[in-house]
Amino acid sequence: MTRAALRHGVLQHTGDTDPVERSRIDLMSWVITSLRHHHSRRSLGEYHTPPDISALITAMLANDGSTQRRPHQCGEWALEPTAGTGGLFRSAAQELRRDGEDPAERGWVMLELDPLAAAGAAVNAIVWELGPRAVVGRGDVLAQPDLAEDTLAQARDLARHRDDVMKMIRLAIATRTTDQLLDALTTSR
Repeated sequence: MTRAALRHGVLQHTGDTDPVERSRIDLMSWVITSLRHHHSRRSLGEYHTPPDISALITAMLANDGSTQRRPHQCGEWALEPTAGTGGLFRSAAQELRRDGEDPAERGWVMLELDPLAAAGAAVNAIVWELGPRAVVGRGDVLAQPDLAEDTLAQARDLARHRDDVMKMIRLAIATRTTDQLLDALTTSR
């Protein structure tokens, strides 16, 4: 799969250093849609929002109908309860960048029932540089009304665990370095 993707130019879409260029398409949506048989897509109820429609929805939400654009608030959170691979957030990130804003200053919560689409959303969040507060939850939003809150709580728990592990690693490195310095000092005497 990786070789085929590289042979067909995946890096043309994901290899640019500019997040604007990497965010021009939802490559994961295309990959997932292409890999699934059309009967599977229908039975899953899988319908990816076309990019032009995503851009239109984003533009309409950014402009409430007045002649003035609504100012975006740093630190705002966006929730997409049926995110798929995140195409609406791709358009929103592009809109923010056009306005001179950094999407990483926001929080992005993508919820998705299909595990493959949720994995695609996680990959896209990285490719599109949505930032450290982009989280993906997998589950049924109708059966799990607290899925967004649970996803955010799990993300906070994982971040705390990561920070604890990093502290232990730093301590282990400091201990090892101290041991090496002591060994060098005692060996040279």
